[in-house]
Amino acid sequence: MRKTHRWCDPDRLASGLARFSQAAADAASVLRRFWLRTPHSHERPAYLEALAAIEPVGLDQACTESLWDCETNARLLGVASAPDLPHVRQRLIQLRDDPMEEYEVRAAAEARLAKGRR
Repeated sequence: MRKTHRWCDPDRLASGLARFSQAAADAASVLRRFWLRTPHSHERPAYLEALAAIEPVGLDQACTESLWDCETNARLLGVASAPDLPHVRQRLIQLRDDPMEEYEVRAAAEARLAKGRR
C-alpha cells in the first residue's frame, strides 16, 4: 500500500503569518485556498484569523459560512465578524437559542444581537 504524504498543520504557519499583518499579504491567496480545501476542520479558525489580520477585505462570505462550522472557534469568529444581514441575524438567533450549542457561542450570539437592538 502506497503511503501518501500530505502537508498537515499549516494552521501553525497561518498563525505565524498573522503576526506580520499586511506585510504577509502575498500569503493571502494560499490561506484562502487552505480555508476552502483543508481536510482538517480544526485548522479553519487559524486561517480565518490570519486572513482577517493580513487581508480582511472580502471575508464576509467566509465569516458568514463560519456560523455553520463544526468548530466552536470558527463559529465564534463568525459571530464576531459576519456582516449584519438578515440571514446572519437569523443564524445568530438560532445559535443563541440552541440548547446544544456551546455556552461561549450562545453568549457571543446574544451579545451581538443585543448590540443590534441599541
